[in-house]
Amino acid sequence: MSKMKAVVLYGGRSTEHEISCRSASYIFRHIDRSLFDVYAIAIDKSGQWIPQNRQKLEESKPDMMPVGSPDDADEASRKLLQHIFESGGRKDELVVFNILHGTYGEDGSAQGFLDMQGIAYVGPGTLGSAVAMDKVVAKQLVAAAGVGIVPYVAFRAEDWSKHREAITQEISRELVFPLFVKPASLGSSVGIRKVNDKAVLLDAIAYALSFDERVLVETGFDVREIEYACLGGYDPKISKPGEIGVPSGFYSYEEKYSNYSKAEVKVPADLDEGLAEQGKDLARRIFRALNLYGMARIDLFLTRKDQKFYFNEANTLPGFTSISQYPQLWENSGYKPTQLIAELLELAISRHRHKARLHRSV
Repeated sequence: MSKMKAVVLYGGRSTEHEISCRSASYIFRHIDRSLFDVYAIAIDKSGQWIPQNRQKLEESKPDMMPVGSPDDADEASRKLLQHIFESGGRKDELVVFNILHGTYGEDGSAQGFLDMQGIAYVGPGTLGSAVAMDKVVAKQLVAAAGVGIVPYVAFRAEDWSKHREAITQEISRELVFPLFVKPASLGSSVGIRKVNDKAVLLDAIAYALSFDERVLVETGFDVREIEYACLGGYDPKISKPGEIGVPSGFYSYEEKYSNYSKAEVKVPADLDEGLAEQGKDLARRIFRALNLYGMARIDLFLTRKDQKFYFNEANTLPGFTSISQYPQLWENSGYKPTQLIAELLELAISRHRHKARLHRSV
C-alpha cells in the first residue's frame, strides 16, 4: 500500500513569512518518512505558490526552508501542486501541514481553500481559525463562555477617522495606564506597542492601524504570561503550563525571535497544583468556545496581586521551531517531535474522513 503524501505549506504574504519558513523546517525534518512521502510548497511574499525540490531538501535539511525558484522543483512536486489546484473531487491521498502563520494562512483563508479542494489539513477549520485570529471576536466568544477577559476598547480605522476625540475619551474613561495597543488580527506581537501615558497613545494607534483596519486598546495588568498547548479533536489533551519571562517591557516580536532575546521560557511553569489545574480547565474551555481542532496554544494572563486568570489570545498555528513553546510544552509532557507531528497529521486525516461522510449537496 502506498504511503500518503504529507505537504508542508509555508511562507505566505503575512508579516510572519520568515517565522513560517523556520517552523516549516522543523516540521519537514520531523515528519515520519515511514508513514508519509514528504513534499514542500512555499508561498512567496507576492502570493505565488512554488513547489520545492524535495530531494535537495532531504539532503540539506535547512534551518530555514527556502522559497526556491519554480524552475528548480522536481517533477513530482510540480505535478502535486497542479493536482492541488486543478483536480476535482476529494484528494484522499494527501494531507497538508499548513504552517502559514498570520494573515491568509491562520485566519481561515487557507483553510477555506483546502476545504473547497477536499484536502485534509492540520489545525482548526475555517470558522475556528477566523474567530481565533480576530482578537476582538475571540474575546467576545471567550467572555460568553465565562472566562475573564482584560478590559479593552476596540474600533475600526473608519471610526477612528470620524470619531477620534470620542474614542480617546472612551479609552481614558474605561481603561487604566499602562495600555497595550494592538492590531486586531495579527500574531507574533507584530504592531503592538506598550503605552505608559496619553502623549504617545495616538502614535501607537496610528502604528497599529498601519497593520490592520481594526485596533484594540487594553489595560495592562501586572501579570505572568502562562501558556498551555492543546492537542486533539474538539475535546483536546492539555499540556502542563509554560511561562514566558521577559526582564522588561513585554513579549515583543524581537523578544520572540531575535538572537539577542533575553526572554526565558519556563516549562513547566512554577505554579501550585490548584492554579495549574485551573488554567488547564480554562484552556480547554477556550479551545471549545472558539471551535478549535487539532492544535492551538492558549495564552493566559495571571495577575500577580490576586492570582486571577484572564484570557490573552489563542494561537491556532503556533510557532513550531526548536525554541517555540508549543513543541517544548509537549516534549515536556512526553511527546517527541516526530510523535507530535504524526499525531497532528493523523488528526487532520481523521477529520477529513469524517467530513467525507457528510452530505454537502443533494
